[in-house]
Amino acid sequence: MELHEWAGRVFGGDCLEEKLLAPPGGIKALSDLTPGPAVTWRRPPRSGRLAIAPKGQRIKFPRPTAMDQQEMRVRSLHVFANHELMALEMMAWALLAFPEADASFRQGLAQVLVDEQRHFRLYCERLSDMGVTFGDLPVNDHFWRAGPDISNPLDWVCFMHLTFEQSNLDHAPFYGRLFQEAGDEASAALMQTIFEDEIHHVRFGARWLKHYQPEGQSLFQTFSQHCAEINPPARGKGLEFQEEARRAAGLDDDFIQAMRECRG
Repeated sequence: MELHEWAGRVFGGDCLEEKLLAPPGGIKALSDLTPGPAVTWRRPPRSGRLAIAPKGQRIKFPRPTAMDQQEMRVRSLHVFANHELMALEMMAWALLAFPEADASFRQGLAQVLVDEQRHFRLYCERLSDMGVTFGDLPVNDHFWRAGPDISNPLDWVCFMHLTFEQSNLDHAPFYGRLFQEAGDEASAALMQTIFEDEIHHVRFGARWLKHYQPEGQSLFQTFSQHCAEINPPARGKGLEFQEEARRAAGLDDDFIQAMRECRG
């Protein structure tokens, strides 16, 4: 199967079976000889339980102090699961949108997409253990709203890997600790798995940020200029800043310090 064919099925599928379709034979079995024409952004289909809820029906994300309540942990995990689903949809779109990108960029992005599919399954399994099916709670379209702002691979890595995924270097261990304090060891272990994978995903973003970095600009300047309008640089961090995780992900000390100091 061609890479663009697989990405097209993931992006264009309106059911979980298609969105979670594994590459037949694995990533290395996909060919990328005919990447096809660039596909402009459009909202991917969501039907039935996956449909985006009207604004008036959406629920607020729980306060950190509420994690002792299972209902609030369920609500948090459901939101995190939808983040993974939106991320994998948008990664599939990025493979369609940038057919001329470096082959190693496309191959690496495909691997991250597979990781996101696995993350979504893990969240769904944990929710199932807690008596909930994905779609029982309303979901939003926040990630999608950045789609029109993304016009090249540099925009992409700044939007996804260095904003949403970088912020998860803080969010995942923070909520993992809260879940553990509530006695929810299974959810805490899941957040640790997510955290460890996010280091690799941010490293992917850091690699390509450095690749596209214009001469005379710092990494942080380049990042700041290519963030999506709805997600300024400060969206790339959480309440408890994880410096060592960022260093492990290949971000330099100047970038890390600028992230620590930036405000929304």
